[in-house]
Amino acid sequence: MAVLQSPVKEKFESLVAQSDEQFENGNHKESISLLEEAWDLIPEPKGIYSVQSYGLVKDIIDTYFITKDFEKAKEWADRIFLTGFNRIDSGEKEFTSGKVAFELGDLEVAKEFFSIANRKSEGRCFGSPKAIKYLKFFKS
Repeated sequence: MAVLQSPVKEKFESLVAQSDEQFENGNHKESISLLEEAWDLIPEPKGIYSVQSYGLVKDIIDTYFITKDFEKAKEWADRIFLTGFNRIDSGEKEFTSGKVAFELGDLEVAKEFFSIANRKSEGRCFGSPKAIKYLKFFKS
């Protein structure tokens, strides 16, 4: 697994820390902007930097969910498959993409992503209380 090298690593970590601070203060747009800047620091292919690339994209998508900007979340959901090459594939990427598709009203695509996530995770992807509405939809 590749690791970011100095000074890129320090700049990346600084941006993420600044983003966390902005997020805690309710400045979600500024938080996302800092995360997007950190994304640009990760060398290509970004997916070999599994820890940084996956977590960063997941945080961006989660924050777009808070701001209910599902169009932007979709842009990042498309990128999530370019991340975390060395992660155990438990269907999290498909579950995230399914949630985005669901929120955008693209129910056929959502059901397909949820089906893959369900199979890969053996149903665990629907285990959190926040996932109830997606589980109800998937089972319908």
